[in-house]
Amino acid sequence: IDRRLWNLAHNRVTVSTVGVASRMRDLTRDLPKINIALSLHAPNQQMREKIVPSAKGTPIESLIEALDSHMMALTKRKLLENPQEDDKTTDFNIEERQSASKKKRAMIEYVMLVGDTSTIEAAHQLGKLCEGRHLVVNLIPYNKTDVKDKLDCPSEEHMQEFRRIVSSYGSFCSIRRTMGADIAGACGQLVVEQEKKQVLDIEDGPFPKDVKVGRVVATPRRKKSSGTDSSSSEESSGKQQPTDRLLHQLTVATAIAASLFFVSASLLVLQKRRR
Repeated sequence: IDRRLWNLAHNRVTVSTVGVASRMRDLTRDLPKINIALSLHAPNQQMREKIVPSAKGTPIESLIEALDSHMMALTKRKLLENPQEDDKTTDFNIEERQSASKKKRAMIEYVMLVGDTSTIEAAHQLGKLCEGRHLVVNLIPYNKTDVKDKLDCPSEEHMQEFRRIVSSYGSFCSIRRTMGADIAGACGQLVVEQEKKQVLDIEDGPFPKDVKVGRVVATPRRKKSSGTDSSSSEESSGKQQPTDRLLHQLTVATAIAASLFFVSASLLVLQKRRR
């Protein structure tokens, strides 16, 4: 990340990953200051493979180790005399882990679904998996959509209890605030709802000549009278006039700004030459 191009600090960037341990370690080596978010969604390998297809090739323990290594990478480099020995195992005390967690976020994203992954037992398993590491666990309430699989989100009381259990093992656990669910605009709901239209099958025939099988035939629009057309054209031309004026003003303003820029640049060049 070139700050000369983007003017963006590394600790303001978060990379989200479904979990490839080797690539996570590469990211730690190349960009140790950025934040990382691991989409975990399950407390053990067996459950995770059911909902995350790519999880079969990567053990869940190796992902947590890679996430922990990323959070402690800068602390490790300060402790080691040779900065190339990033793979050397180092035990960190609580103060060092708390300090590293404040400077850089190593987060676990965990979607809350009614089922095995959101039980009280699963909360204890997740807490033990992250125990003593001071990782950030972000619980994401599932936002319902009109999909084939009827998924649902646990109650608020159950999620609060789940959060309390995970936090008891030493991790900072929070529940993501949901916004926009009432208009289907929350996380995971950004879909376009279309009116369900019937598509005719060829085996349901015979059909009239104007009906096309496999398509939804749109109803043709009625032609308006000439009087209506003339009035509508006058209204549209009246609406276009303010827009044309605005475009003209923007064009003039842009031309003036460009001229001032070139004049300023020329003066600056002449001033440097005199020096």
